[in-house]
Amino acid sequence: FRIEMGGNLRALRDRIGSVKNTIKITEAMKLVAAAKVRKAQEVVLGARPFSEAVVRVLYSLQDRVRFDEADLPLLKQRPVKKVTLVVVSGDRGLCGSYNSNINKQAELRFKELKEQG
Repeated sequence: FRIEMGGNLRALRDRIGSVKNTIKITEAMKLVAAAKVRKAQEVVLGARPFSEAVVRVLYSLQDRVRFDEADLPLLKQRPVKKVTLVVVSGDRGLCGSYNSNINKQAELRFKELKEQG
């Protein structure tokens, strides 16, 4: 009877060690992911002044140019014939829920556009 218990005890210890290692790996992955998110947020915040400047320039152009007098193709209002949705999702670890949410939002938008014609 003691021989079986010894074997089970060793298996339990191995399993506990395996679970602890998995926890350590998962924590390390979370730290790496958090660092990547922070870096991405900094990039987005760094690009904000540029995008705000572009918006100001475009609004300034719109204010200065009358649509009737201008012959600028980008400023002409045309009926929408085709719409393309570009969906960007992740391909790295632990991004399943992110991809799922992105796909759901894309499907909702697709349905909205289809209802509009």
